[in-house]
Amino acid sequence: MKIVLSLVCITSAFLCSSAQAVLVTPGNMNGWTIYTTDENGTLNTGSGNGNFVTGPATPPLGVGSGHLMTPAGSGDQSVQFRDIGFAGTKIADLTALGYSTYASAWNGSQLPYLTIWLDTGDRLHFEPTYSSAGAGNGNANPQPNVALDTWQTWNALDGMWYSDNFAGPGSNAVTLAGYLTLAGTPDAKIADAAPGIGGLRLTSGFASPGDDFNTNIDNFSIGTALGTTTFNFEPSAVPELSSFAFGSLLFGMIGVAYGYRRFVGSKAPEAREA
Repeated sequence: MKIVLSLVCITSAFLCSSAQAVLVTPGNMNGWTIYTTDENGTLNTGSGNGNFVTGPATPPLGVGSGHLMTPAGSGDQSVQFRDIGFAGTKIADLTALGYSTYASAWNGSQLPYLTIWLDTGDRLHFEPTYSSAGAGNGNANPQPNVALDTWQTWNALDGMWYSDNFAGPGSNAVTLAGYLTLAGTPDAKIADAAPGIGGLRLTSGFASPGDDFNTNIDNFSIGTALGTTTFNFEPSAVPELSSFAFGSLLFGMIGVAYGYRRFVGSKAPEAREA
């Protein structure tokens, strides 16, 4: 029976390794909402475009991504993907926080950036460009320079942040631990900006009117000691291995194992399992 059990475990491990991240699609947003704003930040206004697309290039997960594009000549508007599922999570308890970006048009530095609302009334902002070695803030874990036309993955947990009320952008950005100390709020938690709106936001825009943004996001991960959730943005659902296929694969493997068992059983006693 050891051979059978081993093959079952191998089969199960195969299925586990094939398990996908939480899918976010137009038909199942899984806690995410897309918003556009005008230059004043008013939700559900403006004329930007937020949707799901295939590509660009080869995304880090699946075949697609979330797409954020501001109107031509209206880079002071915004397009946002916001999540409502993590209110109450302590910033100090985070063990993973990151996402991937792609940009084919920008203002020279701004990729989709992450904003977190806090229960203290402040907001935290992670812009990838401020975590590079040249940002001048003494980042002990510098990340790559931002670039066009390529997928880049950002470790926001180890990146540099600024807030509305304390640390500033650029050379004044600080780590998350540094912010909690600076603000004197060691127990600060993620809080929804308003009921149903969410406390996590990935944004393109809110820059100068003449800027154009055409960007993509994927592979957003957030975790604590209880586990990590990774979101895979796709234009449609990804086919999964059916229960019928699983059963066929499993019983096929057991059949092979049984045949092998009979073959082993026909050998001399010393060749058999104990």
